[in-house]
Amino acid sequence: MQTCTGEVLAGPGVGTVARLERPTFTIGSHESNDLVLADDAVSKHHLEITVEPDGYRIVDLSSSNGTYLGGVKVADVTTVEPITLHLGTTTLRLTPAMGEKELPAFGAPRFGSVLGRSVVMRELFVKLAQVAKSDCSVLIEGETGSGKEQVAESLHLESPRKDAPFVVVDCGALSGELLESELFGHARGAFTGADSERKGLLQMADGGTVFLDEVGELPTALQVKLLGVLERRKVTPVGTSTARAIDVRVIAATNRNLARDVNEGRFRSDLFFRLAVVRLRVPPLRERLDDIPMLVEHFLEQLRQREGEHVPSVLQPIELARLSAQPWAGNVRELRNAVERLALRLGGEPAPEEVQNRAEPFMKARDRFVEEFEKHYLTDILERVGMNVSEAARQAGVDRRNFQRLLRRHQISPRELKRT
Repeated sequence: MQTCTGEVLAGPGVGTVARLERPTFTIGSHESNDLVLADDAVSKHHLEITVEPDGYRIVDLSSSNGTYLGGVKVADVTTVEPITLHLGTTTLRLTPAMGEKELPAFGAPRFGSVLGRSVVMRELFVKLAQVAKSDCSVLIEGETGSGKEQVAESLHLESPRKDAPFVVVDCGALSGELLESELFGHARGAFTGADSERKGLLQMADGGTVFLDEVGELPTALQVKLLGVLERRKVTPVGTSTARAIDVRVIAATNRNLARDVNEGRFRSDLFFRLAVVRLRVPPLRERLDDIPMLVEHFLEQLRQREGEHVPSVLQPIELARLSAQPWAGNVRELRNAVERLALRLGGEPAPEEVQNRAEPFMKARDRFVEEFEKHYLTDILERVGMNVSEAARQAGVDRRNFQRLLRRHQISPRELKRT
């Protein structure tokens, strides 16, 4: 990767020089940052710098006093030239260096069940292999559909805890009260409907790994209780005062920037530091387009095992080229759904050679393509907003009831999409 140098020109720590030699570099006043600034006007997590193919992306993490370029307050900017930033009372000069740094790459195109031949994925596999041997907490960051749960499960299966349970907690699917009962368990009679004692998911994961999916959705009150459980390694079921010891490794995932949420007061900083002992970023599919042929081959093989030998083992070259040219906002999940639609010719979609060999009545062809468009549009927008129907309807400019009616017409279930 191309390296970069950061030098403090003014403010506390003047003269400090740091070399940016990792894909993502953090700057702030907290000791967990790569460059720590002893400046009271700098937020704990002030900004992130990410190396991208077209330069260095600088993102302000909703800091209290902002990040300024000249007299302009910036939130997200990409540069290829030297740049001077003002953070609090600190002036920082970032200069792309002439040299490059070699990053280790994994020797195989997969880690557990996660596939990838691209450089960014093989660099991730190196980190996964190192982290799997330890027992520390891990925070996996990445966009919706990028494969965070698959990464978490692969970490578990490659760890010393592989023979113990891997328990998934969907923090965004349940309300605070129900989630508390799901996490910690409850005693009989603890609340209406609690007809019997029930173990919580944390107890069920005892000896193994608990995966907190979309941990950023946890209500604040529950964040406090979860932190206490992780610190004391004891859980108290709802409706009791008896604490029970647990032995679990915690892996959390989010499609949000929790460091920014900490600055904005939506996520507790102490819980963030407890979860983010190691932070791993799963790259979006648009940053690893080289992996698409390998992923397509894998999805087709899975489909053949499920549906039978009539599923093609390869796609037409023109189909594969089209897949490789798309931006894939829904990432690997969206790609898998697209491959299945192509392979099974869902919605009556003919193979490319069939279109060339026969004509089709105009109205029938129009209706078929409209139906296919609606299915693709609804699936795509749901994947973009993390299966939030209300937000999807708002972005589509459609009344929520009409949006739900369209989902029913096309037999699209947000819950089932999230599982796939």
